[in-house]
Amino acid sequence: MKRIFLLLSLMSLMVLAACDYNFDGERTGFTEDQIRNIVDDHIANRGDENLLYITEAQLVTLINSLLPATLSPQEIADIVTEYVPTDLTRGEILDLIIDLMPEDRYTTTYDLASFEQHLVDMVADRANSLVGIQSLRGLTGGTGSGVIYKSVGNRYYVITNHHVIENHTEIEVIYERNGILFTIGFDDITFYGSDATTDVAVLSFVSDKAFDVAPFADSYLLQVGQIVIAMGNPLGFNYYGTVTQGVLSGTTRFMEQGDFNATVLQHDAALSPGNSGGPLFNINGEVIGINFMKIIDSVASGIGFAIPSNTVLRIAKDLEEVGTIIRPFLGISSAVLVNECGLDYGVCLSEVIAGGAAAAAGLRPGDVIIGYRHASEEAFLPIFNFNDLREAILNSRVGDQVVVEYIRDGETFTSPTTELNPHPDDA
Repeated sequence: MKRIFLLLSLMSLMVLAACDYNFDGERTGFTEDQIRNIVDDHIANRGDENLLYITEAQLVTLINSLLPATLSPQEIADIVTEYVPTDLTRGEILDLIIDLMPEDRYTTTYDLASFEQHLVDMVADRANSLVGIQSLRGLTGGTGSGVIYKSVGNRYYVITNHHVIENHTEIEVIYERNGILFTIGFDDITFYGSDATTDVAVLSFVSDKAFDVAPFADSYLLQVGQIVIAMGNPLGFNYYGTVTQGVLSGTTRFMEQGDFNATVLQHDAALSPGNSGGPLFNINGEVIGINFMKIIDSVASGIGFAIPSNTVLRIAKDLEEVGTIIRPFLGISSAVLVNECGLDYGVCLSEVIAGGAAAAAGLRPGDVIIGYRHASEEAFLPIFNFNDLREAILNSRVGDQVVVEYIRDGETFTSPTTELNPHPDDA
């Protein structure tokens, strides 16, 4: 057993040694016998004791299996000389192995206190990017949350929910310092617009106080089970900056309710009225979504929803620049939860609408879309189901040039570039 452990330890060491070398230029490769002879020449005088009971033949085989054949004889000799020294004791060699071993080759122990402190520090770092939203509608009003996503000088840009500011006559921004609440009045606020379909609204305010900008993550990279942290102002501002924690329960839940029609994230961090418009963070303090609703039912609990960060940023950009949203349209229809083409992934096309972007790209009923990308990108976004495709299209803009990857009669094809049209409901 000791012999096997030492062999594995040396293997880890030699892998690291080979990775540390970065040689330019192409060389003629060596045969197996040539590599063995080169190594033999540089360990011939070493005893078994110094090699931790591994014979020369075993070490030659080991090095032969690990070193690329493009190394020069001198480079192979240098690796052997540097990483298998003859003047170290067994204990010293093991210490060297541990010191040089890459991080993924050994176990690191974290205690609960260090994890807790990480969360405490993250929340403290992001607290100054959270704001409250007071929406006034004549003599009535409502409250919600928002997060700062951009700043230009002393102007700070805020994302919140459409339903938080809907039909407002005035808006106020509330912020907290040391447990004391302050108000930024309507005269210092610019409202850019809102979108009922995705429940996103954008405004900015001017202040001489310093606020932080929250970084946004790529919501396409999210995985079910990730820890999530919600921040917001439930039930008004007496509970300003409330923090709740949960896990990501779903990444592509489609929701159609009233004017809302988009793919959303599901999570179980506690939400209450007033959390709307507040950020949902990952464990590193990056915004992965904007909270907007939860299911209220006597037989259900812990089912909350957030608009994915990629969607939020795309909508915010249009609202900031033009004030309105025109949704892009690919021009296909498909069964949402069933792949009628017999595959367990992809979007099976039941209809391709004449004059649409999909028709222009040559797609036909029965094709299965499995990838989507903008023409300027190299990699396809995998499309596993209809909600994946809906989200990808929503995160694009009218006029974008896109390419789809699809399966037809068991063969995979890449479509020509096609331009996204306006959605018929928005045109």
